[in-house]
Amino acid sequence: MRFAKRIVTLTAAAALLAGCSMVPDYERPTTAIPAGWDGGGQTDAKAVADYAQWWSRFSSPELDTLMAEALANNQDVAAALATIEQARGTLRSTNSSLFPQLNGSGSASQTQSDPGSLSRSASGKLTVSYALDLWGEYRAKSQSAEESFNASVFDTEATRLLVQSNVASTYFTVLSLKDRIAYAKESLKLARETLQLVELRNKEGLDSGITLAQQRNNLATVEASLPSLEQSLVAAKTSLAILLGRAPEGFDVAAKGLEDVALPEIAPAQPSTLLERRPDIRRAEANLKAANADIGAARAAFFPSLDLSASLSRTATYSLTPVDAGSIAGSLLAPIFSAGNLEGSLQTAEARKVQLVATYRGTVLASLKEVEDALSLTDTSARRQTALATASSEALRAYELSNASYKAGGASFIDVLDAQRSLLSSRDNVVQAQLDRYTAAVDLFVAMGGGWQS
Repeated sequence: MRFAKRIVTLTAAAALLAGCSMVPDYERPTTAIPAGWDGGGQTDAKAVADYAQWWSRFSSPELDTLMAEALANNQDVAAALATIEQARGTLRSTNSSLFPQLNGSGSASQTQSDPGSLSRSASGKLTVSYALDLWGEYRAKSQSAEESFNASVFDTEATRLLVQSNVASTYFTVLSLKDRIAYAKESLKLARETLQLVELRNKEGLDSGITLAQQRNNLATVEASLPSLEQSLVAAKTSLAILLGRAPEGFDVAAKGLEDVALPEIAPAQPSTLLERRPDIRRAEANLKAANADIGAARAAFFPSLDLSASLSRTATYSLTPVDAGSIAGSLLAPIFSAGNLEGSLQTAEARKVQLVATYRGTVLASLKEVEDALSLTDTSARRQTALATASSEALRAYELSNASYKAGGASFIDVLDAQRSLLSSRDNVVQAQLDRYTAAVDLFVAMGGGWQS
């Protein structure tokens, strides 16, 4: 018992001696952050509160359900969660070097040389070892492992955010394709009605064969546009199914088009909030902090290391009194010549930190670009949709007037043909501009960090 107390006392004293640290003081790299955004929209300090479950602001219960399913079943998210557990295991393993190691062993034997001679013996041994962290090498490695663990957590959050973005964008793509197909089918119906009229007038000698061929060509062109749109719709739906972790067969969405969702107004938060809100930026900084700690571990390796050990054993032999034995030892290891190994390790650690500083700054700049691009697209797509909606309205009016005039014999068929083509093109353009607006809204939410909170 006294010996065990001595071991504990020795270990505690050793721990108190390990107080040095070679890790450089960490400072977040300076990056030019603008006071506001150029892409329009007033910043709002309270805007971040509106980003929680940002997809719900599109007022689509179906999208809410799909998003929950994706976050629960998406395979990329599942893989990212597994990397967190790997990093957690690495952290536990690394932290073990900060504590004493206790090992036990035992043996027993029995020997009988003749019927009247029996010998039995047993022995047990308890060993405590502790690497004295005089220069903070193990603490630096533990700090690096902890920051690597944090980086894996932030990486998983970035993966979640990417999945959320893809689910919303793909869902809106599906709805826009449904709208485009609906307009194409309506144009096909109008083209068939016009063909019937041209065929009747051709029989009566009022229209030439050229007019009939032109309308048949127009009808075939509209028909040809449908398979491509339908194939794009299938591809979008199967992509959405995969994001949800489902097999793509038989998957569909209930919403009929973009009119079933609402476009939210978004107030961008201050640019400086990106440093804390975007998980990719936090991941880059965690990796940088890990590299900073690695420098401390590489520096500490230049200095001597001291290992302490103590053991307590008991041996018992049949018919004899048990014998106890104990020992305390220490070993000092000092590097003398490593042929550049230690210097190379330090050089690598310092160069990696320089690299990750550049990576961090690049990530911040990329995030600022993403917000500006999303804000710009929000503005330009809104203006474009307004102009195209006017063009579509006028195209419909031109078609109705030219068709009525053609039936009355007052307009040429070329006017009707041009009006038909213009109507289909303008409607399709409106839907694509509308999709751009929804995509810009998704991009802006994601560029601001989504609903993630550090």
